Amino acid sequence: MPSVHEQQVVEFFARWGRSFDELCGSFEDLLAEDCVWDQRPIPALTGPQAAIRFLKISRRAIGLETIDVEIVRIASMHNVVHVERIDRLRRADGSLIAKAPVAGVLTFAEGRVTHWREYFDSAEFVAQALVTSTRHLAFRLVGRGARRGS
Repeated sequence: MPSVHEQQVVEFFARWGRSFDELCGSFEDLLAEDCVWDQRPIPALTGPQAAIRFLKISRRAIGLETIDVEIVRIASMHNVVHVERIDRLRRADGSLIAKAPVAGVLTFAEGRVTHWREYFDSAEFVAQALVTSTRHLAFRLVGRGARRGS
């Protein structure tokens, strides 16, 4: 039977795939004000508002709208939850920005996450994001040109 913290983590990640507002809201609801989100090599962020600013920058920079999270394994002991997952970052049209395996460790206190460490291959993630974003832009430009030429 999953622990209370495991259930919180599962719901947290499920909200990411619903909408950008749900994605941001999940951070507000689960992260403590002094939570440190450490996802190296990205500089550590403190608090839900800093995390949401990062999400909004990602939205502008790469078109992030939702993240479909596939939980591969989850385990907890006391106030710590370990989760192995596959994140699929998507644009508003549902197209894939990048897919990345991620391992994370979330530490809870009083029902909120106080420390969150994530581990993933940032070089592979950036490479995927560049390729799919370039392809997405090219398809949009070609589509516009084709409509104008009709």
